[in-house]
Amino acid sequence: MGATSEDEGSTGDALDIVLYLFVLGPAVEWCLKSPRVNRGRPGSWRGVSLAVLLLALVAAGKMAWESGTREPNHFETLGVRVDAGTAEIKRAYKTESLKYHPDKTDDPAAPAIFMRMQRAYETLKDPSSRDAYNRFGGKSGDDESGGMTGAAMFYAIWLVLGYLLTMGRASEDARTWAFSGLLALAVVEYQTRVLKYDYLAMVLPHTTVHEKLELLHRLFPPFLHGSRMISQVVFRDIGVYNKMLVEQMHVKVDELGKLAYATQREIAKQGIARPSGVAAPLAAAADGFAKLGGEKAADAAVGAAAPSVARASSGAAVAGAGAESAADQEAAAKQAAAREAAAASQQNNRMTNLILFFLVYAGFKYVMDKD
Repeated sequence: MGATSEDEGSTGDALDIVLYLFVLGPAVEWCLKSPRVNRGRPGSWRGVSLAVLLLALVAAGKMAWESGTREPNHFETLGVRVDAGTAEIKRAYKTESLKYHPDKTDDPAAPAIFMRMQRAYETLKDPSSRDAYNRFGGKSGDDESGGMTGAAMFYAIWLVLGYLLTMGRASEDARTWAFSGLLALAVVEYQTRVLKYDYLAMVLPHTTVHEKLELLHRLFPPFLHGSRMISQVVFRDIGVYNKMLVEQMHVKVDELGKLAYATQREIAKQGIARPSGVAAPLAAAADGFAKLGGEKAADAAVGAAAPSVARASSGAAVAGAGAESAADQEAAAKQAAAREAAAASQQNNRMTNLILFFLVYAGFKYVMDKD
């Protein structure tokens, strides 16, 4: 039976990898990035809602499938609730065992069923062993300590993996969601295993606490995976956005300087007298952009507009501002190229990260199932 359980666990892990990597991952990404769903804006509330609904449906289907395919526990074998008393368990055992007693029926499966009922009754007739079986899946103090150790290992491993898999600014929200979910799961597990308060007793009356928590443990990896994908799509880098605004402002300032230079040249050609209040600013802008563009005729056009000292100082200031603007634009172009390269690298490494994630998860589940 132990080998069969390990084989089933390995098969389940392989199916999980195929499901999350090749089915659920692309489906969630399509929900978040499809123009048809998001109406031209990736990560809109429509796409996020559809992705969350898809993850919830997959999680519910996974729980239902695992609950229906697993081997019946002792409570289900005798047909009693997990909170049944000793008298009720004894009465159920007598009633059910008579149906499958080898001397009472010719059913070829009756002996195996009868032996399973005997094992179930031997475990559940004693309150202490029944409580240990319900909370930790065993019937002794060793099983209780082993169950607590396994739970501690689960949270320690996923705490580290959750941090490593959500590194980077684009995954900050995913880190918050994952750690909040892990903390909520730890609180629920503490209250059910230690404080003996079963939240799901009304929904799953014949399922042990240990089995319910194992189902929740298996749902955490897809929850973390979905959180990472949603966080990376809805992430908005405020620093990059502010940088774009600054670049747009530089472009507008350059256009304004060119307009001032063109106006200065037109005024100089037509010989129109300018008000003294605007002579110096126009002359300074024209002189700066003339020097930046290699125009040699600006000095002659602006010479009569302002004193030479004011023109020289203003022209140098504007020229310096123009040079700084050009340097900023070059730096912005380099940063944009770096961002594009980083995005391409992230896209190329996505499959590698997902494979590593599920390999670590499969290894962890293999160790836990083997123990």
